[in-house]
Amino acid sequence: MRSSPYTWLFGIYLRARARLGGDTRYALYRQLLREQWLPAEEIKRLQATRLRTLIAHTLVKSPFYSKRDSDLLPLVSKGFSLDDLANFPLLTRSDLQNHFTEILCPDCAPLWPDSSGGSTGHPVNFWHDSRSRTFADACELLFLSWVNVAVGDRTAVFWGADRDFHEMSLKERLMRRVKRVKLLNSFDMSADRLDDFLRQVEAFRPKSVTGYSSSLHYAARHINATKKYSIRPKVIRSSAEMLYDFQRQEIERAFGAPVFNFYGSREVSHLAAECSAHNGLHVFASGRIVEVVAEDGSRLPPGETGYLAVTDLSSYAFPFIRYLNGDMGAISSEKCPCGRGYPLLSSIAGRSSDIICVNGRHIHGEYFTHLFYHQPQVRQFQVVQEAADKLVIRIVASGESFDERCVLEPVRELVGENIALDIELVDAISPTESGKYRFTINRMA
Repeated sequence: MRSSPYTWLFGIYLRARARLGGDTRYALYRQLLREQWLPAEEIKRLQATRLRTLIAHTLVKSPFYSKRDSDLLPLVSKGFSLDDLANFPLLTRSDLQNHFTEILCPDCAPLWPDSSGGSTGHPVNFWHDSRSRTFADACELLFLSWVNVAVGDRTAVFWGADRDFHEMSLKERLMRRVKRVKLLNSFDMSADRLDDFLRQVEAFRPKSVTGYSSSLHYAARHINATKKYSIRPKVIRSSAEMLYDFQRQEIERAFGAPVFNFYGSREVSHLAAECSAHNGLHVFASGRIVEVVAEDGSRLPPGETGYLAVTDLSSYAFPFIRYLNGDMGAISSEKCPCGRGYPLLSSIAGRSSDIICVNGRHIHGEYFTHLFYHQPQVRQFQVVQEAADKLVIRIVASGESFDERCVLEPVRELVGENIALDIELVDAISPTESGKYRFTINRMA
């Protein structure tokens, strides 16, 4: 990786500080650099060893797991395998809400509280420990190595969670300055604020740009329409939301750089990411196991879309074992041409609460983006399922006159005649409290 003098010196400082403070992220990062190239079968053996250690700890230390899954202890004594993981019940968001204190393993301090899910109406609370935070930090360094970016390279961030701005201490804000990170709160990204921010970003000359896909797309459309800005980073990183093909194309056209899709969540961060082959998202399998399951918890074969069940091999204080994080996706059976042994997610279908269900069909938001994105009369849209037989379609029209047929006819063809369709013309569609924009909302999920 070629570094500027600034990032080279900053990297020396960070490594020295970590070594003096007992921070093992860089040692773990060097380990991940080696493990990513191991054959897939060897990575599975590593996972099985780490899973056995985690399960043995969890069944003894966690009151919730030890009570619910005590019958699995004989399996642990015989050697818990990756196949045995399917015997573990799924962990749900309701489990986190109802058994928050019981899931926690005592004597795993220090702990950091966190929460997730406010945008879905089902918030959950949980804890992170130093081991899980260190693994996430090491994965971050690993991903940066994939895209040839170093900590300290100029980075512009189109983000959206208000708490990520308000919760930062003075020390953290200073560190962001030292790391040369410029932030935009996309929750409040009006046209005037966007122009002001883009002028700052242009002068800032970032090497990388990162943000919510909807925020990046919003900015990209403005750049492409106005042709006023020349912002030319080397890398674009899209995270925290579903990335659609039309968004990727618009973003890459605006910034003249490749988009790398990155996947994680508040509960279990740094789950998977694209490498330069863009052939799917590599699961960070040194510390993550991702299964694709049906509603009954049974595993689905590669290529089939289902619910994602995530096991965090690094979280010992608050174990996430076969946790249904609310997302849907599919595992690929292919090997990435990059040569890494980490398995691939062929697709992330988005949150299950964003899937519209009518007449026995599951319709993802991408269907609607294909229907509406090239409609000149539609500037913005949102489809809300209010009942099993009722959809409300909110439209921000691009002009004063709007012909509802451009929306009703293709949607009617998609969902059938027995579904009520209501059109609401609105001035704007606001993002959620986390700053994310949702194309589809299923209120019945």
